[in-house]
Amino acid sequence: MSFTRRGFIKRSATAAATVSFLQQLSADTCGAATSPIDFGMGFPDDAIRLNRNENPLGPSKRAIEAAIEGVPKSNRYADSILLRSLLARHHGIDEEWILVGTGSGELLKLAPLVVARDGGNIVSPLETFRTTPSFAEKLGAEVRWKKLRPDASYDLDALLAAVDDETKIFYIVQPNNPTGTSLSSDDLRKIADALPKDVLFVVDEAYIHFMENGASGIELLEEGRTNVLVTRTFSKAYALAGLRIGYGLGHPDIMHQIARFGCGPTSTNMAGFGAAVASLEDDAHVRKSRDYIRKTRALYERELQKMGLATIVGAPPFILVEIGDRAKQIRDALVEQKIFVRHGGEWDLPNHLRISYGLEEENQTFFSALAKLL
Repeated sequence: MSFTRRGFIKRSATAAATVSFLQQLSADTCGAATSPIDFGMGFPDDAIRLNRNENPLGPSKRAIEAAIEGVPKSNRYADSILLRSLLARHHGIDEEWILVGTGSGELLKLAPLVVARDGGNIVSPLETFRTTPSFAEKLGAEVRWKKLRPDASYDLDALLAAVDDETKIFYIVQPNNPTGTSLSSDDLRKIADALPKDVLFVVDEAYIHFMENGASGIELLEEGRTNVLVTRTFSKAYALAGLRIGYGLGHPDIMHQIARFGCGPTSTNMAGFGAAVASLEDDAHVRKSRDYIRKTRALYERELQKMGLATIVGAPPFILVEIGDRAKQIRDALVEQKIFVRHGGEWDLPNHLRISYGLEEENQTFFSALAKLL
């Protein structure tokens, strides 16, 4: 079901100022004016930031306008309960199956707090995004790390073999970060069928919107599974990373337990609320982002192949490149040129770099710098 902004975002006098604000914002971005506020977040001027999997295209115009409308109303608390209702309609499920968080990270941290705070273990791939397993480890739970196969695919047999009577969470990123590899619907169903009913199957879908017709854990919820938690975010395809809006979907019994610890009414801010509502109905911007990432992915594969480098790539907005034992050295040399990429050591891939796709000029600057360093 689609949404109309008329029902949820009231036009006000601030709307008349939106165009002027956007024009000034554009001028600032292009260097015509300088803001007295440093929004560089610690990066040097003119930095090429290819290390955080941010959407290089930025938010849609509609999302920016809605966020700006919300800022003058920021003396009031935003209420995530309303956004929860909209998301429930968007997915065609009852709102008791939805919780809104400060990014999907809030839910990914609360899940082990709810089910693994008294110990037990969590099963996770080794070469993956680690918010949930790392937080579980801090709570005292054992993390049973299982390596990916040589082709970077999930070793489902090894992962499932690690499950025992003490397992509390089985964790998967779909599609995976940093490898971009993904599971089929049959794979997800195989996991769900094999897990005991008291093991929470967490499916982190931060990059799911970049997959065309990608398999989702939501399919498992539609089948009536009661031990599945799916997390999603507005940070990536919708390009709202700095506004911190995410949500989770799961059986009401699970969501009620999580809600005891967080994801309350104030997990949303007013600007983020406006941008999220506008983004939900802006399918065109998601398609634009997906198309840009697809074209840029092909560019990276061609350019890196010319340099004789092996890559692991999937639908998300990044590529994993095998550099060899000089990977960290090359990462550091790129930083000296104000080009920031991610060293794979944090995912036990020390010979690799993960590069997030940037704008065309940024990508070309990166290619030129890397070629000279190899």
